[in-house]
Amino acid sequence: MKYSEAVDFLDGKIVLGVKPSLDRIRALCGLMGNPQNSFDAVQVTGTNGKTSVGNMTAAILAECGFKVGLFTSPHLETVRERMTVNGRMISTHAFAETMEEVAGYVKRAEKEAGEQLTYFEVVTAVAYRYFEREGIDVAVLEVGMGGRWDATNVVDCDVAVITNVDIDHVNELGRTREKIASEKVGMINEGCVLVTAEARREILMIMAERCEEVGAEMRVFGRDFRLDFHIPYRVAGEAPSQIITVSGLEGHEFREIKLPMFGKHQAVNAACAVAAAQVYAEPREKASEEGFRRALESASVPGRLEILRERPLVVTDGAHNVLGVEKLVTSLTSEFDFERLAVVVAILSDKDARGILRLLGAVADEVVVTENRSARCIPSSKLAALCRMDGIRHREEPDFGVAVRAAMNAAGRDGMVCITGSLFTVSEARIYFRYQKASREMRQDR
Repeated sequence: MKYSEAVDFLDGKIVLGVKPSLDRIRALCGLMGNPQNSFDAVQVTGTNGKTSVGNMTAAILAECGFKVGLFTSPHLETVRERMTVNGRMISTHAFAETMEEVAGYVKRAEKEAGEQLTYFEVVTAVAYRYFEREGIDVAVLEVGMGGRWDATNVVDCDVAVITNVDIDHVNELGRTREKIASEKVGMINEGCVLVTAEARREILMIMAERCEEVGAEMRVFGRDFRLDFHIPYRVAGEAPSQIITVSGLEGHEFREIKLPMFGKHQAVNAACAVAAAQVYAEPREKASEEGFRRALESASVPGRLEILRERPLVVTDGAHNVLGVEKLVTSLTSEFDFERLAVVVAILSDKDARGILRLLGAVADEVVVTENRSARCIPSSKLAALCRMDGIRHREEPDFGVAVRAAMNAAGRDGMVCITGSLFTVSEARIYFRYQKASREMRQDR
């Protein structure tokens, strides 16, 4: 199987409306010899921040001497981004080879389960087999959605992380925070340790009840570990960052770490990663303070307040729900200096588009509504109609490139452009600016 054929096979597994069940992934993994049982696991879920926490946790554990597999979703540009070992993305050859093997079991698994396997289930199985072949010590697995019925939940995790719980994916998970929390805690298994930054008492009670039910322990941000200090840090010629101090578990302090990310929410995510890594590494006597520091000071999570261009300053962020956009707006207004702010936004149909637009419209001098390549993207005309309902100053540009250029003109040289609303939108932005950079370099070489 060639790489292109492997991608085509995977794309053919995109199905909608699948019933929540672990039967399909269990059938597939069983036929494969249950490769997910060959390594330890840290499982990460939450409404926002799980990719950041997963990336930082994996980086810390790798710096502490473990061989670490990282599984994330969705990808921005290539499906290979979803699985790395000690920071190295799976090769095209290894992806094709592993997909060919997994594909050989798919029809039998579907017959056994009585249903078609999904895209996410198949790519998760590919990650399990790849990690087994690589002989990793531990996998950091980002939950696709929820927790209880997610394909990552066929593992027995050593550490479970729930970053936070808010309203998202209401059709699949429920329309209240309590219902959503009940789905997410389904990944907490016997003997594991839960790490969470959730603050709401009623949600913490749901987590505590699940931990008591299965015999798990619980570590809570603000009680068992905390963020003592964070301040934005900018030096001319350097990428903006922040200085943080984290009081980890058992009072272990990680002082004045230069975290190359923006926003207090990323500082909290870093604290969660520290706690999760401590839970796993310290009993195995491999926790290294220098390892924690090296990992965090070189941390990188694409598409999270990622700078794509200077003058005007252009950043892109994958915020795609109200909670995420609230945190984005806080970061934009408190950590950046700009004369004018223009926002480019494209949103998927299962999101609270009006809530997102209201938040962005409250801080932007102009909102440019556009579309990304997802089949689930809301037409820009509908976003424009929502803007009119709430009196938001806006411009409609269905073509993404035209929308970006319009926003840059609106912001001016000393202004700022933020491109957001979906990780699909982030992907569009990264591809667009990479192409623009390549075009400029070609013209300069002539």
